[in-house]
Amino acid sequence: MKAADLSPLATPDGYFTIAALDHRDALAAELEAVGQQAGPEALLGFKRDMVLALGDRPSAVMLEPEYGLPALASLVPKGVGITCAIEAQGYFTDPAAGNHLMPGWTPARVASVGAHCAKLLVLYRHDRGAFTNDQERLVASVVEQAAEANVPMLIEPVPVDVVDDADRAEVIIESARRLGPYGPMILKLPYPGKGRTDELDNAVGAHPWTLLSWGVGFDQFAEQLAEACDSGCSGFTVGRALWREAIEPSARVEFSRTTLLDRFDQLGDIARTGCRWQDRPQ
Repeated sequence: MKAADLSPLATPDGYFTIAALDHRDALAAELEAVGQQAGPEALLGFKRDMVLALGDRPSAVMLEPEYGLPALASLVPKGVGITCAIEAQGYFTDPAAGNHLMPGWTPARVASVGAHCAKLLVLYRHDRGAFTNDQERLVASVVEQAAEANVPMLIEPVPVDVVDDADRAEVIIESARRLGPYGPMILKLPYPGKGRTDELDNAVGAHPWTLLSWGVGFDQFAEQLAEACDSGCSGFTVGRALWREAIEPSARVEFSRTTLLDRFDQLGDIARTGCRWQDRPQ
């Protein structure tokens, strides 16, 4: 399968500096935690505020069809790519059942809402028999569909049922090792733990990969990103570590003008110590 062009998602010098705003259930929980309503209007409003505040700083933004697309596509500056999530929400209600696509959503459809890349979050363990096989078939299917449509595919394997840090690291590393052979993709991966990023990079193989924040604080994520980039990571896809404090409406305007932009710039500087996506063999 031929790899699609990833340049619409990257900086001109070849790094991914991507703002993750495709949260739905997780964003609703963050809003409710500070006493805010978490209906569609509130979710869309928060995403709109973040898109406008970040402007053309990100190489791309991650959105989704339920609250962000196509409503916000026209607000994303020219030259900033858009990824479109295609997984249905509610997957943590019963993780053992795995997860699936939103009805009617395929990699080929993402262009219809102004996006440049399809994204799939997939619950994953490498050692669960039928569950593992089902999740791997899901990945294989969307990667093949994306290749046929010439649409970049971003795969985000999320480890489930982890029992401790060592188990979590093993699941993360094995997810990269086992899913990568299904075809061209960008891998969006959690931090595997201190001292394990070289092993993760080896498991990724030919594909470019980015580090997600998994809800940790900004300072911790910056440290994790520095280690990952030193090992060969090509940048970040960051959500809550970047914008969590903006959830509170009374703090949003000032935070968005100052801390949000400072954080993004710091992460961008770190990302540029990593591996350009063009330098992965793919």
